[in-house]
Amino acid sequence: MKSSFVTFENLNSKFLQSSRDIIIYLPPSYESSLNKQYPVLYVHDGQHAFQGDLQGGSWDLHIAADHLISKGMMQEIIIVAISSVSHLRVSEYFHYNQDVEERYHYECAGELYERFIVEELKPLIDIRFRTLSDQQNTAMLGSSAGGLVSYHIGFRRPEVFGKIGILSPFFVQTELVSLESGAQDMIETKNYTEFDEKPTPPIKVWMDMGGAEGTLMVKHVRSVADQFIDIGFTPGSDFVFLLDPEASHTQEEWAKRIYSVFLYFFGDIGTPQCIDIVGRTTIGLNERYLRLYPTVTYDSGFKMSLLHADYSIDQPDIVSILSDGTLTPNKEGLTNLSVSYENLKASTNIEIVQHISEAVELVITVEVPDSTPTDTDIHAGIKLQKVRDGLYEGRFILPRDLTFDIKVSKKFGSHEKRKESRRFSTTNNQHLKFIVEEWEE
Repeated sequence: MKSSFVTFENLNSKFLQSSRDIIIYLPPSYESSLNKQYPVLYVHDGQHAFQGDLQGGSWDLHIAADHLISKGMMQEIIIVAISSVSHLRVSEYFHYNQDVEERYHYECAGELYERFIVEELKPLIDIRFRTLSDQQNTAMLGSSAGGLVSYHIGFRRPEVFGKIGILSPFFVQTELVSLESGAQDMIETKNYTEFDEKPTPPIKVWMDMGGAEGTLMVKHVRSVADQFIDIGFTPGSDFVFLLDPEASHTQEEWAKRIYSVFLYFFGDIGTPQCIDIVGRTTIGLNERYLRLYPTVTYDSGFKMSLLHADYSIDQPDIVSILSDGTLTPNKEGLTNLSVSYENLKASTNIEIVQHISEAVELVITVEVPDSTPTDTDIHAGIKLQKVRDGLYEGRFILPRDLTFDIKVSKKFGSHEKRKESRRFSTTNNQHLKFIVEEWEE
């Protein structure tokens, strides 16, 4: 038995006044087990769910699902991939936010997109396919702005969606603004609405973040995670968080993490096997609120980061730590820190030094080919300023510990034609010089 696909081409929405393709994955037994019903996962940016295009790679959801189903590690499910409309995506994935509309000059249509899914698409899917249509068997998943809209819809409509996957969410927009002195100030615009109702809604939430996503910062996602805990979610039970320290903001990275999401929502996560301690372990006396993220790997391949853990420190007069992983340096020195989870234990050395700057200066210079339009914007993870035709540059003061994994891009999302991405971190002052040989068509 093999999985199969059905496509609804140009499905129109009366709420959005637009149409899009809907690609439906049917699990291996669907055609033979005619009395069987299946849970359903709704996925945003569905054009990337099963294949790549010029705007990015694929999540390969069908490959992950087929593999885990064949191993008996997860339920068979139906996946409904909702293609985005490129020029409407930003509008549809943002619920109303006055600050966002005023700053970026577009109308937030997230409420209408939500109605399209709940009132038009889901009833159609439940009529046309053998679904388990109840809340506990209905899930939603998205990344970046798709993670943002999943968050809003999930918390606004918990009677419909019982499982919400929020990958690399675009919770906060950071923008570098030049000051008269020539320095830059980082303005942060919150893209999300806080949900603080108690008791917590009866949903399971997966949320994750990569450590190499540039100005999409771990601290913003962790802040939302802490809010979840404050309103009653239990980490490791109805809420799972994962920090993948080397992961960038790409479909290929989300494809790697989807196995853990599937196991959490629809399968058996297995038994814990080991712990790795994630986070910087050399800290300046001047630094505050640095956190560790112990990450547990299970025998199924499932991974999650511990938002609360049992820690012990050999010399607490050198550094102290809270159960949420927050480190407080007390004096210079070196000590050993241990973390325990169930029957597992891991340890690392923590060194406290006199001073580590909390920001670094980064200069990026980019030469572009003659074919580049003279009025285009150039980004190297951050928007650069035009020096002259063919040359762009930016000088930035950035927080320490950001990692960028990027290709230079120009207006409308066209990237440089280059096999490997460019990776750099804000660990020291540096001047980076990039040459773009050719743009992708």
